[in-house]
Amino acid sequence: LYNSMMAKFDKILAPIGEILVEPSQQKYLTADAFFWNVTFHEVAHGLGVKQTVNGKGTVDEAMGSEKTTWEEAKADILGLFMVNKLIEMSEITDITKEESIATFIAGIVRSVRFGSASSHGKANMMCFNYMEDNGAFSRNDEGKYVVDFEKAAAAIDSWAALILQTQATGNFEFAQQYAAENASIRESLATDIEKVNGAGIPRDIVFDFVW
Repeated sequence: LYNSMMAKFDKILAPIGEILVEPSQQKYLTADAFFWNVTFHEVAHGLGVKQTVNGKGTVDEAMGSEKTTWEEAKADILGLFMVNKLIEMSEITDITKEESIATFIAGIVRSVRFGSASSHGKANMMCFNYMEDNGAFSRNDEGKYVVDFEKAAAAIDSWAALILQTQATGNFEFAQQYAAENASIRESLATDIEKVNGAGIPRDIVFDFVW
């Protein structure tokens, strides 16, 4: 698994970063940050509320057709939140917050190339658009991503809070409307993806096993 993730970083995420991230910040794209972000995405699935706080039953029941999209969004952002918190606590010592955040943003572009129609894809797009709308990153004159790490930290907190509140209150109507308005690929990102595709960067890797 570790070798698979490292190969995905080397062959896919790092080349995406070279195309899309402002050169002075490309140093923040690291394989170890990719590993921790993906690992704690999975850990985050076990966290959060399972029962609504207002008598609507379980979160899954209340969220209906939106449950998987918002659960994946929760795992995305709480995973990143936990990685950054553990860095603060000196429990994760081989990466910095800057590396975690920059690698996470580039990683969303990697993920969304699989498509934005699935629950995972919609979650990716809601997160990407929320981060951009809240100033976590912007584009310079050349269209390269420039991360504002202070605003990114605030966006992580507020996006996590919005997701958890939506789940805890079983607010299906809000969840459905929010996803309809924010879970799509905007023109600017579509252009970015065209650049990546034009460079011939693979979408995924395949292992040939020798038995």
